Amino acid sequence: MALVILICLTAAGASPAAADPGGPFAPNVDQHCAMQNSGSGPMTTVIPVDRITLNLETVGYPPSDSTITASFTISGSTRTGTANGTFDAARKNATFNFSVAKPPPGATLTVTYQVWVHGVYYSNFVRVPLAPCSWDNPAYVDASTWSDYVTVTGVSQRCETVDVGVGGRHVYIPEDIVTVNVAHGPSYGPSPYAGRSVWADYWIVGQKAYTSGASGVFDADGKATLSFVILAPTTGAELDVLASGQAGSRTFPGHSWAPLAC
Repeated sequence: MALVILICLTAAGASPAAADPGGPFAPNVDQHCAMQNSGSGPMTTVIPVDRITLNLETVGYPPSDSTITASFTISGSTRTGTANGTFDAARKNATFNFSVAKPPPGATLTVTYQVWVHGVYYSNFVRVPLAPCSWDNPAYVDASTWSDYVTVTGVSQRCETVDVGVGGRHVYIPEDIVTVNVAHGPSYGPSPYAGRSVWADYWIVGQKAYTSGASGVFDADGKATLSFVILAPTTGAELDVLASGQAGSRTFPGHSWAPLAC
């Protein structure tokens, strides 16, 4: 799928002519089609929805003391959404999620981000075709601009119960033990990821932000296996796993969706 990145730059000490498409803050936009219940009781219907994810990495500035506003617009539509956040100090990235129910066919998606960090203001936007999510096309997911520098190669789940009671009282709730296999992309020799940090975070529809899952380091081959536990998982929801892997001075994202098994 063709990608067009348009730049609107206002940054102290920087000029648009010298900026690459990512500039000092590298964007990755992903779209994922799903089917979601709308309404309740006898009025419940199932509708197609486009899950839009913006992963933003700070490249030219340290992640501390940052403020980010991210938003989206759709051509020919009044629908929009806004979210706020900051760069994670260790991961050096921030991730935002938006949901668009029954996305209009043939529309264009514009994802905008504004960053204030260490007295510098930067504004940029990514423009891509809106994913064609529909009742007869519920599995469309090939709308990603994410690189293959880091891949989530497998997500497995094991359902158990855990006793959270106190004082001799037993209260059992379900838990989902999630295991994620993360690897770097194409290898051209010794892995630049070996010994570097990797994280697996997750998001479930209805949450405001990603939850920290697990952290570790890549082995000599640039691979890692991470596990985390989700208590009382939302029945019928989808699990969105974000892996952040470091190599050199960069933090690259990997992304995977899977139905919650428990």
